[in-house]
Amino acid sequence: MTETRLDAVTALRGLTDHPHYRYRGCAPDVDNPRVAAGDNRVSVDAWQAPDLDGGEAREVREAREAAAVDVCVGCPVMVQCMAFGASVTVDGRLAEPFSVLGGMTPLERHKAFVAYKKQLAEVEAPRLVPAPVEQLRTKQKLAVLRALARFTDPGDVAVAAGMDLRTAKWQIARLTTQLGVEKAAGRDGLLAAAVERGLLTPSEVRTDSLIGPVPSRPASGDVLVSRPVLPLGRIRRHDRHVRGAASGVRSGRAPIPGQLSFDDVLPDPAASAVSFISSRKRLEAAV
Repeated sequence: MTETRLDAVTALRGLTDHPHYRYRGCAPDVDNPRVAAGDNRVSVDAWQAPDLDGGEAREVREAREAAAVDVCVGCPVMVQCMAFGASVTVDGRLAEPFSVLGGMTPLERHKAFVAYKKQLAEVEAPRLVPAPVEQLRTKQKLAVLRALARFTDPGDVAVAAGMDLRTAKWQIARLTTQLGVEKAAGRDGLLAAAVERGLLTPSEVRTDSLIGPVPSRPASGDVLVSRPVLPLGRIRRHDRHVRGAASGVRSGRAPIPGQLSFDDVLPDPAASAVSFISSRKRLEAAV
């Protein structure tokens, strides 16, 4: 629930019309107008920062404000004074941004006001309205959702969905909006909404990013060989490493007669992205 704030005019009237307003602690003492009525050891200037070039030192300010707050705590109109200090003017500003009022320092009052405005903005923000499910059952959107249910790395998602990274990210952003999901909900929130709308089944959603086979170049005919998934940025480096080790390059070992070359079971790094994605899609269809 959002807190409500008095307008400055009403709050000031509530303070000054209070029957005990004349006995407020910050009023000038009748015998010595330079000190506060609530404590004659405190100057009447303690509630307001002095007009000094460069301001006052932090230690001086904190001591001054602490003395003023001590007087406020025993003041008969502390609540009304605090309400006025935290009230809002017609142009949406704090009624009193500088003085110590109702036991609150200017900084404390400012922080509370910022929190209030943030809360108000969240309440008044337009609600995200999910799009009709028919608009979400496009080939690309469903492909992205299925890929996102299996992988967390954006590159893996793009390859699994059969599209470039930029298109995959754009589709994810569109799905977030069309499913009415807050951006802060992230991948889990998006997948939960997709399951709720019937775009995915619970069994399709996985949380481990290193699952499922990565397609390899067919060894012969229609046979596809798979290997565990590696983050896409590491695939080429990994392939070069294991391929070189198997052929004896950089390792000082001679090839073993009859042993399969990694070129026979791993994707050719020179192959096009289209053939790589095509192989992956055929493998996924097979399983």
